[in-house]
Amino acid sequence: MPLRAGGRIKFVWVGDLDGDGAYDYVLDRQTAPQKLEAYRSDGTFLWEVDLGPNSTNQNNIEGGSATVDVGHNDGVTVYDLDGDGRAEVAVRVANGVTFGDGSKHTEADDVRQSIAILDGRTGAPKAVAPVPDDYLADGPMYARFGVGYLDGRTPSLVAYMKNRIGSGGFNLMYTAWKYDGRALSNQWKFLRGDQDLPDGHNTRIVDVDGDGKDEVGEIGFLLNGDGTLRYSLAPQGIIHGDRWFIADIDPDRPGLEGYGIQQDHPGGLLDYYYDAATGAMIWQHTTDQPGADAGRGMVADIDPRFPGMEIWSINGEVNYEQGKPTGLYNAAANRLAEPDTTKQPWPHMGVWWDGDPLRELFNADPFPERRDARIEKWDPADPATPPTLPRAVTTSQYGAVTALGNSVYPLMVGDVFGDWREEVVLTSPAHDELVIFTTDRPTGLRLYTLAHNPAYRNGMTLKGYLQSSNVDYFLGHGMTAPARPDIRYAG
Repeated sequence: MPLRAGGRIKFVWVGDLDGDGAYDYVLDRQTAPQKLEAYRSDGTFLWEVDLGPNSTNQNNIEGGSATVDVGHNDGVTVYDLDGDGRAEVAVRVANGVTFGDGSKHTEADDVRQSIAILDGRTGAPKAVAPVPDDYLADGPMYARFGVGYLDGRTPSLVAYMKNRIGSGGFNLMYTAWKYDGRALSNQWKFLRGDQDLPDGHNTRIVDVDGDGKDEVGEIGFLLNGDGTLRYSLAPQGIIHGDRWFIADIDPDRPGLEGYGIQQDHPGGLLDYYYDAATGAMIWQHTTDQPGADAGRGMVADIDPRFPGMEIWSINGEVNYEQGKPTGLYNAAANRLAEPDTTKQPWPHMGVWWDGDPLRELFNADPFPERRDARIEKWDPADPATPPTLPRAVTTSQYGAVTALGNSVYPLMVGDVFGDWREEVVLTSPAHDELVIFTTDRPTGLRLYTLAHNPAYRNGMTLKGYLQSSNVDYFLGHGMTAPARPDIRYAG
C-alpha cells in the first residue's frame, strides 16, 4: 500500500476511520519532531499530526512530553470509542502539538500532558482531557494505551503511564477513560505508590473470570475493571520480566492461564505459569544461577502430540548463539515436548498462517547485520535449531523490512483482512509503502474472524514491546468450536 515519503515507522494501528467497513491505517513517523499519519484502506492519505518540539527527545526512559513509540511505550491507539461506526485515534499530547486540522494544543508548560481523542477522518481534536498531575513533579509520563470493555457494555480507553523518580525507581499510574462522542471523562485512577506490584513491558486487557467485564493486567498484578487491585504475584516471588501472556493455554482446565518470564531474578526464577483469574501459581521453572535472565518467552500450540499449548524461553543473551534455550515444554503437563533443548524455536512472535490450527512463528534473527525476517513452522516430527526451521515466507524476497528498517519486530501482526489467519505488516526500505503479508493457504477450518473475538480485538489496540495477541478460547490442535461472541455492529 503506497505511503507518502517520510521517516522510519515503528507501529501501525488499524481501525475503520471513515465507516466504510474496512480497516484503515494509522502509523508513526520516527522523525524529529515525530509525526502520526492516517490512510484509508486503499492508501489514500487522510491527515498528519505533528507532535512538535516536545517529541524531539526520544530517550526510551525519560523522553519528551509528546514523544510516542519509543522503548516499551506507545501513547497512541485506534478504536471506535463512542460506537458511531467510525474509529477515533487516542493520543497523549503536550505543548506544541499540531493536529490534523491545523489547530495547536497548548499547555501551561512543557511538562503537563493531556489525552486527545481525534476524529479518524480529519485528525481534528474531538475531546481533550488533562493527564492527572499526581506525579507531575517527577516530569512527563510515558504511556501505553489500549482499549477494553471494563463495564462489559462500552469500550474504555486504558492508559498505563510511568515516569522516573529522580535516578531511581518509577511512578506508575493507571487510568481509564470514557469518550461519549462529546467529552472524555476519567472513570478511575490507580496509583501504585509503594505497593509491591511488578510491571513489565506489555499490558493485557482481557476478561479473566468470564463475567463479561475486562480486567487490566501487568506481568505481576491484575486490576479489576473498576480499577481496584485483584491480586499481586509479588508474594509468590514474581518480579519484572519482559514478556507475558494470558490465553486458554490448557483447554482441559477451566478458565484462562497466564505465562510469564523473569529478568535478573535473584532467586533464579526463569518462568512461571498460573491461573489468570486468581493468580494461583501452577508451576515455576528455576535455575541454580541467581540473577538468571529469561529475556524472551513465547506461548503457542505448535506440537499436536500434546494437549494445549507449548511454552518456551531463552536464558541469558537474547540470541540463539549465546543464550541458553530452556526447553520446549507442554504447559499443561509441565514436561518437555522436545528432549533436545537446542531444537526449540526462537521465542519471538506467533502468527496463524497456514490451514491447520497450530500456530506458525514470525521471527527475525537477533543479529542486526542479518535480520532475515520470516514466517516459519516448527515440525515435531523433524525438530530443528532456530536458524534452520522450514519457512513459509522470507519477507526480504518481497522487498520488505521490519519496523524502523532493521528491528526484530514487525509493524503489526493481526487479523486485518477478516480471516481467522493473521496478516504481518512490514514496510519498504524507503518507508514509502506498507508491505502486508497475507496467507494464500487454503483451509477447511471455519471460524469467525479473530478480530471479532473480544480478547483478541483488545490485544490489537495494545503495543508496548510488541507481543502476540490471543483469543479467549483454545485455538489449536483438537480444539472445539468456539461459542459465538456476544457482540453487535456499531453505528
